[in-house]
Amino acid sequence: MAPKILDVLSKSKRIIYTQPRHYLTLSLIFLLPLSFFSLIFQLIRKHLQQQQPPPTSQTNIISLYLLFFLFSSIFSYGAFITISRSVYHAFFNQPIKLKEAIKSISTSFFPLLATDIVTFVILFFIFFLLTFLLGVVLFLIVYLGDINLTTHPYFIMLFSMVLMLVFLPLVTYLMINLSLVKVIVVVESVWGLEPLRRSWKLVKGMKMLILSIFFMFGFLQLVLGLITRYSMVLILVISPILAMLSLCNIVVLTVLYIYCKEKHGELAGEEFGKDKEGASLSLIPL
Repeated sequence: MAPKILDVLSKSKRIIYTQPRHYLTLSLIFLLPLSFFSLIFQLIRKHLQQQQPPPTSQTNIISLYLLFFLFSSIFSYGAFITISRSVYHAFFNQPIKLKEAIKSISTSFFPLLATDIVTFVILFFIFFLLTFLLGVVLFLIVYLGDINLTTHPYFIMLFSMVLMLVFLPLVTYLMINLSLVKVIVVVESVWGLEPLRRSWKLVKGMKMLILSIFFMFGFLQLVLGLITRYSMVLILVISPILAMLSLCNIVVLTVLYIYCKEKHGELAGEEFGKDKEGASLSLIPL
């Protein structure tokens, strides 16, 4: 029987409370700067678009995007690696120290980066092929049906709706099946295609739970992002809240990974073993 969302949230809350200073420190080091810069990024981009001529504005915006990508990659990887590793060990009553958590970045950063590149390449070709096929269909409909797009503006709108109906479920499906990839890279020390395969296997029977968690955190992050769009004061107030939300998101994903392993019978006799005192091997209510 799959756990409920309240089970996952409750367990995540208890784990954070076992080492509140540890997770607070990691949040201050990685998540707070990331949250602040993510929120202020849109404000700076909008200011550049309004205050400078188009060529200069475009150059500065591209530079800003590159800076943001580099900054967010370093801090988001650092946050995910340190927090997910801390949560995994804390779940089995083997908490690690701050120094050990930060040291783990050196062993997981590049495998995580390589796995993200592999994932991006695969997804790019999937969506490129699908877009190409839909483009061919649109061309054949317009050519064979002798449709003039200037006199049929609603045809483009209809085709855009079809695209959304095709891509939205596909994106959701892929997000759910690949939701555990980063945790697997950090915890299992694998990279490349193997984390994708493992995630696809582990989420079986848990997809509705994962979808619910995605909707919950996605909605909250969207609301916070909309609140802080035009005010620097609100950015300063909301940034710590967004950082705590990001912390909870990483913790929940890691706990969810452990629940998925338990559901597929992969915990007993593995990392910590049955004879390890305090190991929480009975996770899912029968």
